[in-house]
Amino acid sequence: MLSKLPTQRQHLHLSPSSSMETVGRPRGRPRGSKNKPKAPIFVTYDPSMSPYILEVPSGNDIVEALNRFCRRKAIGFCVLSGSGSVADVTLRQPSPAAPGSTITFHGKFDLLAVSATFLPPPPRTSLSPPFSNFFTVSLAGPQGQVIGGFVAGPLVAAGTVYVVATSFNNPSYHQLPAAEEEQRNSAEGEGLSPPVSG
Repeated sequence: MLSKLPTQRQHLHLSPSSSMETVGRPRGRPRGSKNKPKAPIFVTYDPSMSPYILEVPSGNDIVEALNRFCRRKAIGFCVLSGSGSVADVTLRQPSPAAPGSTITFHGKFDLLAVSATFLPPPPRTSLSPPFSNFFTVSLAGPQGQVIGGFVAGPLVAAGTVYVVATSFNNPSYHQLPAAEEEQRNSAEGEGLSPPVSG
């Protein structure tokens, strides 16, 4: 049989004048340990496209006004839409019988649709773009007739004309399909066996 060993107890006697402090871990951060301020981060964003709303007063050539605007700012321009009226329009008709022939329409016409591209000046180190600027319109006449085509002369505003456009810089030109793709397709075509008839 095991006998119980007497356990020793320690008693702590405090006098009324004595105090007991407990030493523990302080809560929170120590004084003076604030986060150091971080340097601000600046993100510069240079959009590749910017919207424009242009107002062309009556009596001005719309095509020439937009062309001057693009040259002055050295940007490319893509016209998305336009509203207003024009007078005495000369259009180039895509006629196979007489290529390059033009027709002049006299009178006042309302703009229905406008599509135009003004390319930025190419850098000195690159080739010129493979196509030139173009400006096409669809117009409604006073009797309800609709005409359209490539603008081949002045497009004079008969009232205030508003043009909505977007600018672009440094366009890259690609030929589709790419030359590597054509070579790959021709190589795959050579490896195929002819179909067997019979």
